[in-house]
Amino acid sequence: SLAHHDELYYRRARPEITDFDYDRLKAELAALEQEFPEAARELGTESPTARVGDDRAEGFARVKHRQAMTTLDNTYDAAEVREFDARLEKALGVVNLAYTVEPKIDGVAVSLTYEQGRLVRAVTRGDGEEGDDVTANVRTIRGLPHELKDSPVPDLIEIRGEIYLSEEEFRRINQWQEEAGEPPYANPRNLAAGTIKLLDPRLVASRRLEVVLYGLGHCEPEVVTSQTELHARLKAWGLPVVEHFWSVRGADAVVAAIAALDQLRRGLAYGTDGAVVKLDPFEQQRHPKIGYRGMSADGRAEAARKLSPRWAC
Repeated sequence: SLAHHDELYYRRARPEITDFDYDRLKAELAALEQEFPEAARELGTESPTARVGDDRAEGFARVKHRQAMTTLDNTYDAAEVREFDARLEKALGVVNLAYTVEPKIDGVAVSLTYEQGRLVRAVTRGDGEEGDDVTANVRTIRGLPHELKDSPVPDLIEIRGEIYLSEEEFRRINQWQEEAGEPPYANPRNLAAGTIKLLDPRLVASRRLEVVLYGLGHCEPEVVTSQTELHARLKAWGLPVVEHFWSVRGADAVVAAIAALDQLRRGLAYGTDGAVVKLDPFEQQRHPKIGYRGMSADGRAEAARKLSPRWAC
């Protein structure tokens, strides 16, 4: 069942099926709920199609996000980028919309809170509303500054990103495992997810986690008005950001940016499982007629050649 696979992916970091197969199962359930709406209403928020995966674990304090952490729904039809664009143009009454395109990092979602420019808290996605306080573990990440170095700095800001293990570090840890007579770990994403939930920060530090930041949660006062401005501000603050970032207009340019990203993704320091496309202005993202912030697209070469990348709205 989807609940079983959610448990394996989010809580145990040991998925048994691919993202593609999981998305297919979720799409089948959504189709059934559409066909039998009464049954869907009975499930309500308990339906796997209505829930964000929950990565909360025992042993950690729970912290409520000031702004909920949402997730992306996946699709594997490239034609939907044009449908996505057309839908937004109609809803907003604007043509030639501005978008951003960036790598979809295959890591563990985290929200960092800085107050007066200083890192005070790190929280996992959890169930989207509330996550685990992993501040002690995140503080061991060498490339993450504990203080923002440039101004303007807001009084309080939640910055979202992904924790990951580089391929080089993953190979180093697995070599150590083999020399110790232990089984190797399956992949960097699962190992990063398991590592950030360890109760011993010293062991976490020994595994050399890294983080890349790209998203905005709650912010007071507001200091940026778009995703493009946010990216520049994160960089100015000295935070680790995505290596490649496109600001484009219109569906054709979005598709071209995804193709360009596909040519670059194998040289990135982190694993990726697609591209993320967002409306650039925050005002448009928050428009009541929109209801979602972006889409993600599979950046695999074979998918790009077929023009059938994975999208999520």
